[in-house]
Amino acid sequence: MIPFSWPEDNEVHIHCLPLATGVTRYLSSDEILRADRLLDPDKRNSFIAGRALLREILGEYLGVKPEELRFAVGKQGKPYLAANNDQLHFNLSHSGTLFILAVAANREVGIDIELLRNDIPFPDMARLAFSPREQKELFALPDHQQRGAFYRCWTRKEAYLKACGIGFTLASNNFDASLAPDSPATFTAPDESSNWLLCDIIVSEGYCAALAVKGSAPIIHNIQS
Repeated sequence: MIPFSWPEDNEVHIHCLPLATGVTRYLSSDEILRADRLLDPDKRNSFIAGRALLREILGEYLGVKPEELRFAVGKQGKPYLAANNDQLHFNLSHSGTLFILAVAANREVGIDIELLRNDIPFPDMARLAFSPREQKELFALPDHQQRGAFYRCWTRKEAYLKACGIGFTLASNNFDASLAPDSPATFTAPDESSNWLLCDIIVSEGYCAALAVKGSAPIIHNIQS
């Protein structure tokens, strides 16, 4: 793997890779225990592969071996580098066969990727997780546009919640994200939402992804790993 240059303060590096079979030799004992708790073999393999890729990529930024990285988690479970370099911020997501990682220096980031599936009851999910305004906009769209709009809204909201480090512990139906076709990625949320910016990330066909960053609009670099 080619060593990665450190991101400038106005940059976010995006790594999007196939989620191949992972190697447990990189993982800590805690990560292996977490993997072993996943009874679904596909979810277990995806977790192992995702953590292995995370360690490989961050190791290249920091010039250390993947297995030497040490992670800690915030109060709501967001991982961060514990002892290697607290200036390097990251967030990862994986879905289907793709892994995506956002890396930035000196500012928080959140990212989400979702495989556009045809077998989920997205209207029911929207009624639980979306705000009244989002539901109204979603169900006003033609039927053939609703699934794509659901995923746009979902990834945008999830990216912001992950960037904040709170996941869906904040009531996701208490703030609004845009979802209409060709609409810019915007949102209104409590707790200084003006300090955060959303943008869509172009990924493979059949997937949807969004990025949230704190501060001004970043220059996004898609890094070929």
